[in-house]
Amino acid sequence: MYNIFSAIALLLYLPFLFLKKGPEDKSNFLRERLGISHYEKTDIWIHAVSVGEVVACVPFLKRLKKEFPGKRIVLSTTTYTGQKVARERFPGADRIMYMPCDTGLCVSRVVNSLKPGIFITIETELWPALFKTLKRSGSKIIILNGRISNKSFKGYKRLGFLMKNLLSYVDFFYMQGKTDAERIMAIGADKYKVDVMGNFKFDISFDVSNSLRWLENIKGRILLAASTHKGEEEIILDAYEATKQNYPDLKLILAPRHPERFNEVADILKRRNLNFIRRTEMQNIDKISPNPSFPKRGTIISPFDKGGQGGIFPNIILLDTIGELSMVFSKATIAFIGGSLVPLGGHNILEPAYWARPIIFGPYMDNFPMAGEFLLRSAALQVKDADDITKSVKDLLDDHEKTARMGQNAKIIIDENAGAVKKAIELVRGFIGTV
Repeated sequence: MYNIFSAIALLLYLPFLFLKKGPEDKSNFLRERLGISHYEKTDIWIHAVSVGEVVACVPFLKRLKKEFPGKRIVLSTTTYTGQKVARERFPGADRIMYMPCDTGLCVSRVVNSLKPGIFITIETELWPALFKTLKRSGSKIIILNGRISNKSFKGYKRLGFLMKNLLSYVDFFYMQGKTDAERIMAIGADKYKVDVMGNFKFDISFDVSNSLRWLENIKGRILLAASTHKGEEEIILDAYEATKQNYPDLKLILAPRHPERFNEVADILKRRNLNFIRRTEMQNIDKISPNPSFPKRGTIISPFDKGGQGGIFPNIILLDTIGELSMVFSKATIAFIGGSLVPLGGHNILEPAYWARPIIFGPYMDNFPMAGEFLLRSAALQVKDADDITKSVKDLLDDHEKTARMGQNAKIIIDENAGAVKKAIELVRGFIGTV
């Protein structure tokens, strides 16, 4: 029944697949999504659906390649933004490809060609057609960094025996936390195949030598609004404009979550008559000059000013690139985490914590239960509107000791929870011996 319904869904999805904007190599994207590309035998196939999952598992991927250099490793993503980040962050992969659509028509040829000894999916991505085909081919299936949100748990519970059948294909569930482990067992996973590993996102590290030149030249304090969604930019801008009246050196870096919204956010800035520059307009910072079409409101001496040669330059930078946000956290004075002022569950608070930056987020952090621990340990502040953000930012800008203390508290939480990558490697090592 699933194959029938998924085949019908694929037929309905095809026009969108052909017409949607996406990667430069559209033909390759289509071939791989439809499972009609050329594939070679592999040892380990890892799937990370999009940017967040790719970034989270990069330390694991690099360690895996180091521990098993003779094994052929394939990494797949579903989104083209995830694909781009995968190519940038894990060039050691033997192949980076798009996940085929989950219908027997697409996955059979891919699985029969790749014939992976082990298939690993990150953060509980469940694919009925793929899992069944993999098991028929003799592959071991592992879920790493698994998590089950409250919303997903309620949905899975309604599917009853169908979920138990699907989960029976999986050889091991390595979940992020105790609650995730309890939930996966409650919806049908064998308790003897479930354990807690922690969270890959704590095992993060960055190459400090790979700094961003444009970022290093910004002078003054920075409020970074990271991974924002529709409805949040206006709130952030209200707070920023109110704060800036008393802190003229404060810069704002605005980083929308989805690339397709870059132009939309630029339009918001224009409508508010704010002077800003897009990151993609800053390729040559030595020769940069203000766009003459920018309004002259709120401008300052250029943050790239060298000996007074910089001229007038905007205070607001629209980060319209992919893959730079992690390093931008290293320069931020205060980091606001998006997807939290609107009911979307929030985004990763661990990257600013890695850089020991004070963190602010809204009331909707369901996707990151550990946000509560950050609040309890004075490693973050929770806000609900522009007035709250304004007050919190002002308090942190005025109290340098509080700012430093919050950042250090966040860093301590990171250090205490590291180690998930090592556990995952040992699990995979055990399975390699069986295939």
